[in-house]
Amino acid sequence: MHPGGEALILRRSGKDISQEIEGPPHRHSENARRWMEQYYIGELDRDTTDEDTETLRQRKKVPESTTEEEETSAINKCSKVDDETDLVDWRKPLAWQVGYLGEKYDTWVHQPVDRPIRLFGNDFFEANTKTSWYMVPIVWLPLVIYLSWYCYTLLAQESTRLFITSDYSILVHKYSFPFIFMFGMFLWSFIEYCIHRFVFHMRPPAHNYYLITLHFLLHGQHHKSPYDGSRLVFPPSLAAIVIGAFYLILQQLLPEGLGTSLFVGGLCGYVVYDMIHYYLHYGSPRKGSYLYGLKAYHVKHHFEHQRAGFGITTTFWDYPFNTVIPEQTF
Repeated sequence: MHPGGEALILRRSGKDISQEIEGPPHRHSENARRWMEQYYIGELDRDTTDEDTETLRQRKKVPESTTEEEETSAINKCSKVDDETDLVDWRKPLAWQVGYLGEKYDTWVHQPVDRPIRLFGNDFFEANTKTSWYMVPIVWLPLVIYLSWYCYTLLAQESTRLFITSDYSILVHKYSFPFIFMFGMFLWSFIEYCIHRFVFHMRPPAHNYYLITLHFLLHGQHHKSPYDGSRLVFPPSLAAIVIGAFYLILQQLLPEGLGTSLFVGGLCGYVVYDMIHYYLHYGSPRKGSYLYGLKAYHVKHHFEHQRAGFGITTTFWDYPFNTVIPEQTF
């Protein structure tokens, strides 16, 4: 559950990481420290012998409280979510509670916790908000494969022309399909950035109960519980509405062969996006790899820079729109 990946923890097992919490590679934010406190189990006596230390390492769980002193220490050093004092009642569905938080919502939703969220009381509606990661490729990749074949055969008929003016047009050749496909994936990366920045990270007015609730359902719940594995990808039933809308728009604007070729590239880009997003939360990529850099970037977005770093599959669009997460210096 370490946001930076399990490898970073395993390499330092049994070692003091006090200095590394301050960096490099990065200085841990207040949210990161709050996240770490959820796993507090006790204090390590630095004066113990090696044999005593080994016993502490092997201990799965310390007793709840052996003395009043230990109990006080645990309370002072740990800030776990208290069901009775938190701004919401975690024992009840959250969807209809968050709208009442008003001005406190933005701060509350960006203080991540490691615990499951229940959105709705109705089991049917609740089940439809959860999706296993493998459902995305199972549902959409067959459509990508079929439409790719369909577009290539359609373009092979050499009847698809892009009209520049009423008198001048360009033939869209079948060999141009891979380039149109890749351009569709590139366009998706821009759409991904725009949706993440302007829709998922909109700032709902503090007085508007419905917009706060909508924001929480769309993306706020993901920032509040970023490691809820059942809500890291979009349910295909909901994604189909948005995907269908993009398909209809492209069919109206462009010839069928060209529009569908762009669409299938964008759809493939969406599948890649959802898979990468899931991996950035649960994967442990090799240090120095492309995905390692993306994971570090996305973790900073969740825990410290929620108003920057909107790129998921690429950080490309953060540069022209000036939303790049700044590098830390030490």
